[in-house]
Amino acid sequence: MIRTLRFFVLSGMALALASCSGAGGILGNGGIGSIGGGIFGSSTSCNPGTDVQLASPLPFQSGVNPNIGQIIIVANGNNNALSQNYQSLNITLIDNYGNQTSGGALQLTSDTGGPHPYNSDFYYQSGFGPLQPGLTYTAELSVANVSTFNSCTYTLQSFRT
Repeated sequence: MIRTLRFFVLSGMALALASCSGAGGILGNGGIGSIGGGIFGSSTSCNPGTDVQLASPLPFQSGVNPNIGQIIIVANGNNNALSQNYQSLNITLIDNYGNQTSGGALQLTSDTGGPHPYNSDFYYQSGFGPLQPGLTYTAELSVANVSTFNSCTYTLQSFRT
């Protein structure tokens, strides 16, 4: 009994140390990816390994329809941590009062009418229900279905409904 308990305690400690050292998983230092430690460069800041910006709505756009239904981002290329792990991510919107609204997991999409800021544009969308009118929202990439305590974020631009 004591031997089993000691095994679980030591295993838990080893797991905790491994997560702090960046030894694996999509949530720690040196997580998945390449540039700057990968898509999850630290436990608080995600690094997609490429340039990313809002595509729909456009960065800093105002008068956005609160029933937009989805937020689309555009990334530079598809040979990066974002493209390899997009199914694990979503977009979280934070309004000017600090309230957070999480969208669905990212999905590949096309946005032929959207902006083309890079030589090789790849688009991802996250679905949303209705937003509140008259608020400013800041978009962030975050790990889908993970508590805020264990998550990281990558701040994108803002827009106003």
